[in-house]
This record gives sequence, structure tokens and C-alpha cells, in this order.
Amino acid sequence: MAVAVVVLLVWSGLFTVVMLRPQRSAWLYAGDTVVVIALCLAQDRLVPAEVLVASAGSGWIDIIAGTGVFIAQFMLRQPLAMTAAVAIAAAHAVGAGPREASAILVLQGLLAAVVIALLRRGAHSADVALLEEASLRASARARSAARSDELYQQRLLHDTVLATLTMVGTGSITRASAVLPQRAAADLAVIEDLQADPRAARAATRRPARLDVALRSAVQAHRAGDRPLDIECDLPPLDLPHDVVESLAGAVHEALANVARHADCRAARVAARPLGQGVVVEVTDSGVGFDPDAVPAHRRGLRESVVGRMRAVGGSARAVSSAGAGTRIELRWQP
Repeated sequence: MAVAVVVLLVWSGLFTVVMLRPQRSAWLYAGDTVVVIALCLAQDRLVPAEVLVASAGSGWIDIIAGTGVFIAQFMLRQPLAMTAAVAIAAAHAVGAGPREASAILVLQGLLAAVVIALLRRGAHSADVALLEEASLRASARARSAARSDELYQQRLLHDTVLATLTMVGTGSITRASAVLPQRAAADLAVIEDLQADPRAARAATRRPARLDVALRSAVQAHRAGDRPLDIECDLPPLDLPHDVVESLAGAVHEALANVARHADCRAARVAARPLGQGVVVEVTDSGVGFDPDAVPAHRRGLRESVVGRMRAVGGSARAVSSAGAGTRIELRWQP
């Protein structure tokens, strides 16, 4: 009995160490079954006959046999798992004679096999559901990224190519004008950049950038052919994420372009003020004003080049204006 206990303790320690490793082999569980079968066959030598009769399935060999049956069901695939349970029950009956405990071992194996089958089926269903959900999320992210890139390109084209074509169509720039080749060359450069890498131009990273510097550049970037403006700036130094700064600068540039084309005035003001960790930027003019709700759906300047830009980075934009009362474009962003 002492030898059997020592062997059992050594095997249990080895079993535990191997189980803790990330990669395990079916031979480990097969070996456990062999050890349990050997102990069951040697019951008449390990347990006194009077104790064996009185134990009623609660002796130490019975407990080890039950544990071996459960381990086989959890760790081996069917039908090997149930074969191991039957082999343990048969060895138990041979070693101690036919008893209820041997039949109970088979019943334990059947119940454990059913439980494991249900658990595996549930786990498989959960895996399938999670995989489908992950696939749907990936598809949604891909569609969102594609739509974001599409909107970005549309904003660039609206601010450049479409603006030039509109001015040519309305006669603001004539075919003989020296301004037209300059604008056409700049527009062509924008198109070539988009064809080369649609995402490269966005540079939508989270590294910090100077908002005041970007807004001053937007103020000075009046395109050839636009009506000149006298622009007052109130721009304190402020660092924000690069993509936010880029969107704010693009929205301010478009707002100033709208002032030059539609406000019928020669002056505007650009001001920024910190708002917690964010910022509020305002572009105001004293021009003829307009009704924001009456802007046609096909006019994309305010809706996409201003409002859309800010929404793309988690911000907001609104136009406050009325006929004869000027216009205030408010751009707001907070982390």
C-alpha cells in the first residue's frame, strides 16, 4: 500500500506540472487512465477484504477511480473518453469483485460525457456567435473607413476642383484669365495626391499640432480668383491633436471662402478660445447673411466641408445667421 501511495503521489505531481504547460498531449490523460486501472486491479492487495466490503464505494481506490472517469471525460474525445470509463469500471469490478460501485462508475462516465457534450456545444455556439459579431464589426469598420475616405475626398474636391468649375461657370473666372491656369494646376495636384494615396493626405494621427499656426495658414491661403478679405485674427497658442487641427483649419478655410463668395463684404474675423481640453473657433462676418435651413441639399460647402469635417473628428459646427445680420460659424471640439 505504501508503494502504491508513493507512486500515486509522484504521478499526481507529474500530472499537475504537465497540466500547467500551455501544450498538453492526449497521452497524459491516457497515462492517467492506465494508472487508475492498475490501482483498481490491485484493490484486493491494497485494501483489506473487510474494509473493501464495508466501504460501499467510498474507499480511497473508489474515489481515485471516480476521479479518473471524470478526467477522461473532460480531457479525451469520444469515444475514447467513454471507453476509458468502461475500462476503469471493468478493472474496478475485476479487482474487488462485482459491486454497485463499478456500475456507478459507468453511470458517472455517462453523466459526465453528457455534461461535457453540452458544454462543448454551448462553447461552439458561443464561438460562432462571437466570430459572426467580430466579422460584422470588421465589416462595419471597413464600410465606415471607406465612407470616411470618400467624404474626405469629396470635401477636397468641393474645396478645389468644384469651386474652380463653379467660378468658371458663373463667369467669376474667364477662360482667358491668368488665374485659371494657377487654380487648375493646384486642383490637378490635389487629384494626383488622392490617386497616389487617399489616406496619406489626411494624416489623421493623434500627435499634437499648433492650432493657431494652422489657422493663420488657413487665413493666408486664399486661392487665386477669390475676393480678397480683411481678416482679423484672435488666435492664442493652443496644441491639439493633428487630425483635429487639420479639420478645424479646413473648416475655417471653407468658411472664409464662403464669406468671400457669398457674404458681399470685405471683412471677417477668426477667433479661438480654449474650452476645457478642447476649443471653440468662430468665423464671423457682417455680410448679407442667409438662412441656414434654406440651403439646398445639393450645396455641400457648409454641410460637408464645415459640418462634416468637424463630425469626422468628433466635433460639431453650426451656422448662426439671418438675412442682413451677418453670419457666425461656430466650430467646437472637446476630447
